Amino acid sequence: MYIGTYQITKGMLIMVGAIVVIFLLLASVFFGFLPGSRPAGQEPVTLEFWGLYDDLWIWQTIFNNFKKENPGVSFNYILMNPETYEKALLEALASGKSPDIIMFHSSWLPKHGNKVSPLPQEVMSLRDFQDTFIDVATTDFVAKNQIYALPVWADALAMIYNKDLFNTAAVAAPPKNWDEFIKVAAKLSKKDKFGNLTKSGAAIGTANNINNSTDILSLLMLQSGAKMISDDGKAAVFSDQILVNGLIYSPGESALRFYTDFSSPKSNAYSWNDKFPNSFDAFTTGQTAIIFDYALNVNQLKQKSPNLRFGVAPMPQLKGASKTINYGDFWGYSVPLASKHSEVAWKFLVFLTTHDINKSFSEKTLRPAARRDVLAKELSSPDLGVFSEAVLSATNWYRVDPDAIAGIFKNMINSVVLSGAKPSEAISEAAARVTSLMRR
Repeated sequence: MYIGTYQITKGMLIMVGAIVVIFLLLASVFFGFLPGSRPAGQEPVTLEFWGLYDDLWIWQTIFNNFKKENPGVSFNYILMNPETYEKALLEALASGKSPDIIMFHSSWLPKHGNKVSPLPQEVMSLRDFQDTFIDVATTDFVAKNQIYALPVWADALAMIYNKDLFNTAAVAAPPKNWDEFIKVAAKLSKKDKFGNLTKSGAAIGTANNINNSTDILSLLMLQSGAKMISDDGKAAVFSDQILVNGLIYSPGESALRFYTDFSSPKSNAYSWNDKFPNSFDAFTTGQTAIIFDYALNVNQLKQKSPNLRFGVAPMPQLKGASKTINYGDFWGYSVPLASKHSEVAWKFLVFLTTHDINKSFSEKTLRPAARRDVLAKELSSPDLGVFSEAVLSATNWYRVDPDAIAGIFKNMINSVVLSGAKPSEAISEAAARVTSLMRR
């Protein structure tokens, strides 16, 4: 073959090809770049990620964006069943088959904090964490100045109401405080000539057939001024009396009485009983006008009853209260101590909490963001605004064993509603049982 006056032989082509190959090989050794290769020193890593609620399509773009900057990293995403997740996780940790990234509930730090690694301080300082995320994230994920989980989304209770039932009953707007709530619930409730409820104004008052019953009661206690646990963390004190304007007052007992009055036929607030189906199901079928739930469950509500016209309003507060108090319940993301790739896993979780990723994730899932700067832009959102505002003032309380304490709270409610116990007796017994758990 001739190019100009030069003849290129087959041997010369082979020699040039060999030189190019050798150059590329040397470049890969000294500079760590062949087309599509990983950076020098970065071994291939597959992060096993156990998730909840969100299908792979939610995550795939996030994974791809992270891999652009970290080409040696790949992901094995496993969508877990929320009903069996905690048990499966404990079994995996015990068997030495730990995932690298897990969902970590906002109540788990007392119970499972010893199973996850703290976020390295050089990756994110505590001050940066507190400046970036909502206050309740510090309450739930920080202990002894160590960060054990990162929030990507947050959630808080809100009041969900049936617009058609409100309109039919000539209720123009959802109630803003609990005094108004009593009147609205009574107006929305319907009874037959024997006094039996045929339609519920609001799902509140019992334990077994109300979703989030223990969260609602906890919120009422906190709004009433109850202190839930002692300063040393060794006793439950939500049954204690306090002095207010020279009068002895038990805020926890008052909250329990208020809650259970909604299931008492003798009360003016009577609007629910244990004969109704599960509150979520009752709402979707129009049997109750109001439920209290989280943003996490709104999509399920739309899927189950696509023609239902409902609105979302803030949780009622105490009339005249100077401080808004809401109740938070959500999941963060953490790295088990047993992970073999904790450094890379934490790097990914920090990437996950960056502004643009946090904003995109919130928009896809329709759950409030955990970052303050993203939340600020969500406050006017018709889908997220109420929930986003609520998480800014959300709180909860230290529960050494969340499931066991939920059971104790349900028993406390049932003892009043079903067994006729006095609220003072029921709450004292519940506090004693929670204290016993805390001292084990």
